[in-house]
Amino acid sequence: MKVFQWNNIVAGLLVLMFALILAIDALLVTWGHTGIPLSGNDVKGITGLTFIIIAGFILVKARENK
Repeated sequence: MKVFQWNNIVAGLLVLMFALILAIDALLVTWGHTGIPLSGNDVKGITGLTFIIIAGFILVKARENK
């Protein structure tokens, strides 16, 4: 019984890794620093969280397509 389709798993994990790199980098750089609203690091954090949601969607779809 095939549970996941490998191409969807690989795509989901790649998007998830990229998202975590962006989100963690944005958190580490902006932690404790006062900056302008929506600075480059804030945009990286928002983009990272968006990619986390997209990766979750891809992995859920991979699970549904048995």
